[in-house]
Amino acid sequence: MEEILTTLEMTGFDELGEPEIRTMADGSIVLAFNFMPPSWAEEHPETFDDFDQQLAKASNCDVFWEDREMFIIEQPASDTVERLREFLEQYPKGA
Repeated sequence: MEEILTTLEMTGFDELGEPEIRTMADGSIVLAFNFMPPSWAEEHPETFDDFDQQLAKASNCDVFWEDREMFIIEQPASDTVERLREFLEQYPKGA
């Protein structure tokens, strides 16, 4: 895996395991979660079946779901980190 240049630790998405937005040396962004679906989504985990598509819409970029808890944006725009941050902070809990 590529070298991580910066890591933005999120708050407000999942208090039991907040995600990180990692900017990589190759210019890509990796969004890494501790739990997917999040710990608060036990009653409706199917809400996250298309989470890659939700992230793509929010970021306006193609998103590759690498594994259960890791999403990759190979060609982010200049505002992608901010768009992801806003999306995660505003995501409706108990969805």
